Amino acid sequence: MLERETQKEVESNLNEELIELYSRIKSKDESALQEFFFSIQPQLFYYLFRYTNSREIAEDLTQESFVKFWLAIDNLDPRQSFKAYLFKIARNLAINQVQRSMPLVSFDEENILLQLSKSIDSEIDNSFFMNDFQQAINTLPERCKSTFLLSRFSGFSYSEISEVMGVSLQTVKNQMNKALAVLRKRLIKYID
Repeated sequence: MLERETQKEVESNLNEELIELYSRIKSKDESALQEFFFSIQPQLFYYLFRYTNSREIAEDLTQESFVKFWLAIDNLDPRQSFKAYLFKIARNLAINQVQRSMPLVSFDEENILLQLSKSIDSEIDNSFFMNDFQQAINTLPERCKSTFLLSRFSGFSYSEISEVMGVSLQTVKNQMNKALAVLRKRLIKYID
């Protein structure tokens, strides 16, 4: 019982800190925006990278998301999740980018070095799996793809996804089930 009360106090303090940070951001406090940026940027970049399959595009979209967020700051309510709003901007930018061009599969240097350090058989198997996995993700309908990426690669809860995408919690659950079913079907040969 005491642990729950302590946990509620911690959550309450965090919420108060976020509201205070959001208020500072809304009043155009650049140090608050910088604090927010450094806490969210890696997660936002990774989400966009998984969505676009391109480091360069993800970097550009991350920057563009923060610029659009900053320009819209006057219209935001400090009691609402700025993180959810920022990810909504990023999601829309990513969808527009994907619609403008075919997604590119790219491997960064770390992935290449990791692959080279494995045995040849393992490397080939992993390469086929990663390629098939990325292709399977790319075949998902947009809503399923966004739900899957936000949940599995950006660590969002279903409630946060619901807020980012502007849909009900049940819709998020349905989209995740659909995404997992499609991925399971397409990747069945890799499942033991």
